[in-house]
Amino acid sequence: MKNNATCLTTACEVIGRAWHSVILTNLPCSLLPSGNHKFEAKPEVDRMPHSYRVRFSSNLKMLLAAAIAAAILPAAGRCQTLATTDSALNTGAAASTSYKAPGTSGTNTPVHLATNSSKNLWLLYNNPWGIKSGSGTMTQTYGGNGSITTAINLTGLPGGGVDAYPFVLYGCDPWMDCFQDQPPQFPKQLSAISSLMVDVSYSMTGNITGSDIDLLFDEWVCNSGTPSDSSQCLEIEVLPYYSFVNFGGGTFIKTINEPVTLNGTTTTFSFDEYVGGTNVLFYPHTMPGLAAAELKFNLLDFLKAGVTAFGDNSYQYVAGIELGTEFGASSTQNFTLTLNKLEIDQSTGAQPAAPTNLTSVVTP
Repeated sequence: MKNNATCLTTACEVIGRAWHSVILTNLPCSLLPSGNHKFEAKPEVDRMPHSYRVRFSSNLKMLLAAAIAAAILPAAGRCQTLATTDSALNTGAAASTSYKAPGTSGTNTPVHLATNSSKNLWLLYNNPWGIKSGSGTMTQTYGGNGSITTAINLTGLPGGGVDAYPFVLYGCDPWMDCFQDQPPQFPKQLSAISSLMVDVSYSMTGNITGSDIDLLFDEWVCNSGTPSDSSQCLEIEVLPYYSFVNFGGGTFIKTINEPVTLNGTTTTFSFDEYVGGTNVLFYPHTMPGLAAAELKFNLLDFLKAGVTAFGDNSYQYVAGIELGTEFGASSTQNFTLTLNKLEIDQSTGAQPAAPTNLTSVVTP
């Protein structure tokens, strides 16, 4: 890496000598032009035809100045985006969990990279914590061919409250069990993240009304980067789908109109924020929400809003990403949740607001 003096000297040479090719690199992400912009500069010499003369606009000079500043910035100050490499759910070896009712002890299975069994891509956990009676099965399957399915076929359930929450985990849980051999890393301090985009394609089929069923991002935001259990964390629940017999409630805070990409279209999706106990919940404003969709949004917006609404800024470390389905309030459950995509893009580092007038003008 060049030292500061070298960077300044090089930048001055670019401007002073009007090099034939000026390519700007290493800018902070929000200052980078879209695509690969190459500015061709041909030296202006006496007696050359006018068509070979180059004028650098003031905006281009500003961009060059930004390049100088970027060269001096430490690497930690530049943005970096880490994305899951198994977003299409097709690079792992086949894995599954199987549960037979009754019983409150679940099973979990890591999904390993198909080409390297020491690498954990995800964790599957059937989590039947409330199933004290009943019969039937619950199966989670990662087939390695583009999907994760959770199939629930149970009868004779207790029928009160939530019976289970089978989910997929990326990152860590509040007990610091971690499964994250893809680029994004957790726990992560909220202030160190500039965005946390999730892009999920899912469908819920079968009998998904008339009882308690949801699609839930269950997020734990903890008071340190090394929690020992969930008592050290704030639980923040984001619910794109929510069909409960009795509304979970809490104290209403506000309605959030979140920018999203829904089935490929940029739009907004409204959530109602509630605080109840040590939970902050974001319900779909229009119930029951989306039973099937591809939904992309910035999860960081909800984590920050949840901490603010709860009123305790000591909760600053998100443990990981949990996505699954809760069910209860019925003696019978027969439905399937299918995930066809689960992408997590974690952006870190400083991202100054992008100027709107960065243009290059090369005139003959």
